[in-house]
Amino acid sequence: MEQRITILAPPEAIFPFLNELRNWPLWTVWDQRDEIDYSYGPVTEGDGAEQRWASRNMSGVLRILKSDRDERVDYELLMGEDTYEVVGRIELHPDGACTRVVWKCAWDLAKNPYRRYFDLLMRWMMRRDYAAGLENLKTLVESSTKPTEVAA
Repeated sequence: MEQRITILAPPEAIFPFLNELRNWPLWTVWDQRDEIDYSYGPVTEGDGAEQRWASRNMSGVLRILKSDRDERVDYELLMGEDTYEVVGRIELHPDGACTRVVWKCAWDLAKNPYRRYFDLLMRWMMRRDYAAGLENLKTLVESSTKPTEVAA
């Protein structure tokens, strides 16, 4: 699954929003449907950064696996007692005064026929959420040159 957007800013203006996990709630849309409580490990940015989250319906961990400054962030998202694992990457591709942002994710396809329906729903939800999150990121970045606040 993949979503893309072009942002009128250089990669160095976008990267801090991606590399610092306390900034993710500023632009992702995951907490718009349900209240989410966030907590963070001792590292909040770059390789090994960890964000724990819990809502009424689910909990999980978002962890940065690899971070290449102004180029990409690779992460894993574990949900529901580590029942579901999603691996993802956000890439930054400079293009003149703009940057093409590509947000990708993948997970193991279910073998169980009932679980395949869940996979279809998850694919639809992730595509919708990634598109909305990228639009939020575009608005945030284009209206400021750097993150001015960090979510608590």
